[in-house]
Amino acid sequence: MNTTSIVAIAIAVITSLALAIVYWPPGEEVGQQVVATTQPVEQVVPVVPATETIRPSFDVVRISREGTGVIAGRAAPDAFVEVVVGDAIIGRIRANESGEWVLIFDAPLETGPQELSLVSHSNDLEPVQSDEIVVLSIPDRVEEPEVSTENGVIAVLTSRYGGGVSTVLQKPGSFMGDTVLEVSTLDFDERGRAIFAGVSDPGAEVRIYLDNDFIGIVSADNSGHWVFSPDNMIYSGKHVLRLDQVMDGDGVELRFEQPFDTAAALDIAMAENHVVIKSGNNLWHIARRVYGSGILYTQIFRANNERIRDPNMIYPGQKFLLPRAEAFELNGT
Repeated sequence: MNTTSIVAIAIAVITSLALAIVYWPPGEEVGQQVVATTQPVEQVVPVVPATETIRPSFDVVRISREGTGVIAGRAAPDAFVEVVVGDAIIGRIRANESGEWVLIFDAPLETGPQELSLVSHSNDLEPVQSDEIVVLSIPDRVEEPEVSTENGVIAVLTSRYGGGVSTVLQKPGSFMGDTVLEVSTLDFDERGRAIFAGVSDPGAEVRIYLDNDFIGIVSADNSGHWVFSPDNMIYSGKHVLRLDQVMDGDGVELRFEQPFDTAAALDIAMAENHVVIKSGNNLWHIARRVYGSGILYTQIFRANNERIRDPNMIYPGQKFLLPRAEAFELNGT
């Protein structure tokens, strides 16, 4: 082999090595060596979690007798929220960076039953409906409305799909004044079981009776709200729900009775509230606690004049009807 051939072979070998170094496949480092591999490197794509859908919701509904008012709630940050009554949009508002929004509207809603719902729009995403709706009852307009809140606006928050516990967001007024014992809503879950929600004194024990049969005990939370569902189904028809509030012992302090029909909404006008007299009670103290003014003891006396001969002489164990606060003016005149 001549010198020219040897030089050509050497050049070819050096060229091959250079090409091999340039195109060397990826490998794994072991110690100080690089070990080649013929397996392709798998691309690792980070998994980005799906964005949770934030549905719009109601926090506050305050509607005047004239049909105007304020509605507030939450949605996705910076989302546009449409407030819908039936099929009509009554307002469109943008949520702030925390997702809070407030709509004030001056165009009066129609009288009668209404249904409020929400739809939110965020970027290019599909519109999102609220899981809950608000059922309104707006009384007929009157030229000179009475000072009394009786027959005022009622707003109840409930599930769009049925079931669950409804919440009263607005009502004409408490059954009494500062002290309240009542059932506010009656719902039925997907299995047909009844769910009662109501209010009492905060922390009070409430004993519950159906048609005078004891069905359970519930304790109110720190805000005075409670929810109760009986173990047994309630057969269809008319019933009377009774609540006995117990504070500081076993004696019944307040009693509430609400007739209802499983086929109809609760009619609070049919409810009756009573006070059970304990040792040391007098009508002045009862009126001051219930209505916020002792002078209104005369209203209790008038409502029970067949039971009370002398307002200064009442006895433990007597049960007196407590008239609704909205049935008279709270200044005692």
